[in-house]
Amino acid sequence: MLFYALVLVPLALACGPGTGPITTTPTMRFTFSYPVSWTYDPTTAGAGQSLSQQSAQNRINSDIEYAVIKAVESYGYSASGVSVQNAVAPLSITINPTPNCEAIGNGVVEGTAVTKKCAVAPVPIAAAPAFNTTSTITVTSPVALYQSQWQNIAINVYQSLTSNAGVLFYGIIEVV
Repeated sequence: MLFYALVLVPLALACGPGTGPITTTPTMRFTFSYPVSWTYDPTTAGAGQSLSQQSAQNRINSDIEYAVIKAVESYGYSASGVSVQNAVAPLSITINPTPNCEAIGNGVVEGTAVTKKCAVAPVPIAAAPAFNTTSTITVTSPVALYQSQWQNIAINVYQSLTSNAGVLFYGIIEVV
């Protein structure tokens, strides 16, 4: 009996009353800086970069799908029948190798993400403008959930992509 209580309590909490519209196809919108692993440079790939656009896209797709599936499961829902589509395209960029922007368009890595893009060269990296973009993830689920429940799942997606993929977010992932 104790076993059933331990299993059912988390499920009951995950399935609690929600707010907002009910949907089986939420879209999550977010602003982020690309992790190096989501970028490519076919001529001089730096550490962690892919050599091809397809390799970088595969990495993006697998990181996002893993994050969404694990987030859905963390709330006690089955991931069976869940599909994930994202609008994130890999970034073609040369990672700047020195403390100065050496070429227009080079990317500056801070931590695990490309946070600046050289607009003029040569200048100190501190003068490079911030670089981020906005994209979406659309989930298709056989289970309809309230928007607030999808927002809870989006929080776990955020945490997974931050810690496992190195994504740097600017604000929360919004369910729209």
